[in-house]
Amino acid sequence: MNFLRLTYYLLIINFKDFGFLFWTIGYPLVLVTIFMATTSNIGGEDMSDIDVAVTEDNEYSTVLQEIDFINVHEMSDSTARDELSEENITGYITEDGSLIVQNSGFQQSVLESVMNQIHQTAALGISPENFNFEADFIQTEDMETEPQVVMYYSTIAMVSLYTIFTSMELISSMRPNLSTMGARFSASPFSKAKYILASSAAGLTLGLFSNGLLIGYLMIFNDSVLFNHLLPTLGIILAGNIAGLGLGFIIGLTPRVNINVKSIVPVVFIVGLAFLAGLMGPGLRSVINREMPFINEFNPLAHITDTIYRINLMDNFDSYWSTIAFLTGITVVSFFITLFALRRKQYDYL
Repeated sequence: MNFLRLTYYLLIINFKDFGFLFWTIGYPLVLVTIFMATTSNIGGEDMSDIDVAVTEDNEYSTVLQEIDFINVHEMSDSTARDELSEENITGYITEDGSLIVQNSGFQQSVLESVMNQIHQTAALGISPENFNFEADFIQTEDMETEPQVVMYYSTIAMVSLYTIFTSMELISSMRPNLSTMGARFSASPFSKAKYILASSAAGLTLGLFSNGLLIGYLMIFNDSVLFNHLLPTLGIILAGNIAGLGLGFIIGLTPRVNINVKSIVPVVFIVGLAFLAGLMGPGLRSVINREMPFINEFNPLAHITDTIYRINLMDNFDSYWSTIAFLTGITVVSFFITLFALRRKQYDYL
């Protein structure tokens, strides 16, 4: 059978499935609609002064005191660290100019920008008394950055991993010890490589369609400007969809588990990752980053959410390619594990 025709048939089969239409298209649209309806009155916080601790006779104290939005507090090293741990101050500047913060956030990012500017100026040989204290460390953009945008981005990240269901069902349907279809397929002369490629292409097409529909819906009905860099955003989403295919292959390899039971695993997996990445709001995400930062270091949805936020609302592409590499790494490892597990697999009985 022609590759494109096979892909077309697989797409039609999925579109005739009510479960697919609801969970991959209807559910995300309902979810963001609820977010828009319930968070419409939530606004971003105004920029407040940043409290910073320095040690006595710290050479950076004079420079920082000249910046309007920074409040400098002189204290001992131990006191500064205690105040920082209790979150009474935003950051602590040591005698060597190092910045110590307790967690990440807008004020911490602004303070880091200030210190980077000071260090760069000092590296040019300009003495502190000649620093330009009128420099604008905060770039003002005409855009809304309400807290709920994290929820929108994490929903997009969640949908980008929905390809996990397609590839999981694909591998399960090919295992002769898991289904009658798998036993017949294993004994048939039909090209397994062609079937895998066609199924993957169909799943990727459906995943991108779901993401595109969700993005279009947000662009039309949401008042905020969420996508200032649409093409790079689509690049991250494409990498997420491909990573979802790889993860689905791994779950599909689970032996002798009914497909209906097995479907629960990716649901819990994806919703759990999205929850940690900020689906229920940025508050929980901040707690996770502060108390257990290692969790989101390995959370693909957190990487996708963060990168979409940075490139669209901060014009920051520093983590863009590292996120692509992280998602690609997941894909490559998953495909190698799948090929190794399926290679010359034999069964005593079916």
